Amino acid sequence: MAVTTVAVQPRAGRSLLWALHPGVLVRSDCGGTGRCGKCRATVIDAEGRREVLACQYFPDRPVTVEVRPWDPLRGRRSPELRELDRKLRELRRPRPEVGRAVDFGTTTIAVAAVDTEKHRSLYRCDFLNPQLGLGSDVMTRITNLELVQGLDFAGQLRERRSQVSRRRAAVVTANTVMAHFLWDQSPAGLGSYPYRSELELGRPIAGYNRRLRQRVWMPPLLGSFVGSDCTSAIVASGLTRTRQLSLLVDAGTNGEVVLGNRERLLVASTSAGPAFEGAALECGGLAEMGSIVRVRAEDDGYRIETLYQATPRSICGSGVLSATRAALNRADLLSSGRIVSSDRITFFTNPAPGLYELDSIYLSQADIRQVQLAKAAIAAAIRLLLEAWPARAEEVGRIHLTGRFGASVDPVDAVRIGLLPDVPAARIRRHPNLALLGATRALYRPEVRAAMTAVPAVCTELELSSHPRFEEAFVQAMEFAPWH
Repeated sequence: MAVTTVAVQPRAGRSLLWALHPGVLVRSDCGGTGRCGKCRATVIDAEGRREVLACQYFPDRPVTVEVRPWDPLRGRRSPELRELDRKLRELRRPRPEVGRAVDFGTTTIAVAAVDTEKHRSLYRCDFLNPQLGLGSDVMTRITNLELVQGLDFAGQLRERRSQVSRRRAAVVTANTVMAHFLWDQSPAGLGSYPYRSELELGRPIAGYNRRLRQRVWMPPLLGSFVGSDCTSAIVASGLTRTRQLSLLVDAGTNGEVVLGNRERLLVASTSAGPAFEGAALECGGLAEMGSIVRVRAEDDGYRIETLYQATPRSICGSGVLSATRAALNRADLLSSGRIVSSDRITFFTNPAPGLYELDSIYLSQADIRQVQLAKAAIAAAIRLLLEAWPARAEEVGRIHLTGRFGASVDPVDAVRIGLLPDVPAARIRRHPNLALLGATRALYRPEVRAAMTAVPAVCTELELSSHPRFEEAFVQAMEFAPWH
């Protein structure tokens, strides 16, 4: 990626990361705490050249900075996206019957144009949330509130308007924090306990949205960290139409877990963190060309598979789970999470210096601990929901996995490391984006909107932050082993 040279003026008490925004977007997965090391920049001043972390360097005089700007679309030029661009060039002017559905996620923004008369999608595209440069999870976004609010994070949404009628209200889903940003409300009250939302919970939010510059209908927010995306996914999954006890898991950065059927629903949110997105790991990254997505254990080592069979450049969430299972199978990793005989497990070694971005791709002991914490957060939430119902894991007739990570994970990997209950693989279904699917249907089916509006009446939130057994359940779920 090209290096950009920028002249930076000091701003009292502000880091270089802050001073560069919004003109130059720099990647900082940890939100400016100095942990991820991805905001490296070269500072040039009277003392010479030196490399710094932009989030930890506070200039007190004008300096020149060399930095690699972060492009949310970098690495996203997949064959599907190129085909989408071709279709968009062929599309005509806006049509009154075409509406838009949006899922505004912490990591990914997904948008679909829908023919509401023929009930079909004309096109769909996903792109990374530009806020990622200021933190990979909602809490770091809140910490960097001033910077995030200053970003035009909805610009690409406004640009993707081919054929979409501006007179028709869009259906938009989001988690609670992202909903605050979209509606220009401060999410600061969600940054500490007791968590307080500025937006009303339990009722749809409708009106003109300044960020999107059009009318918007948003399904009800269910809790402080259970958003309208969860409401939409519940309805799209069919939980509100079946007698069968079902489980819905969105194991993203802000994890949401739902247990129930058409009679009642229990929901919990849990902070899985960015490990399942790969962003917080030393060699991790989001799913893009070259990301390791599968790892298989073999007698002489590991066999890897990358997205689009491209040059290995990082390891993403599904690859992390696959690698963990493979390491357990080869006994390079103990169920306790301790790496045997080393401080890292290497899956790919650079055969030629300078050919690849990384000398090797591996999971360190610190990475494994991050995966353990993320896995335990989701597994503990599931266990406590089952306990509150009450029901046994084997009584769950269907498990729905959704979200960017959930749709790509191998259910066998998830069961082997203890992320999901040990149920037959046939009971586990993966969905790319149930929230967007629900939003799409809500555009042309009034009964879907009615079902979403009715969800809060049968839904009870289990607040894990104050649950007396959460810590115990969390510790029990740390082991990399199937449920018992």
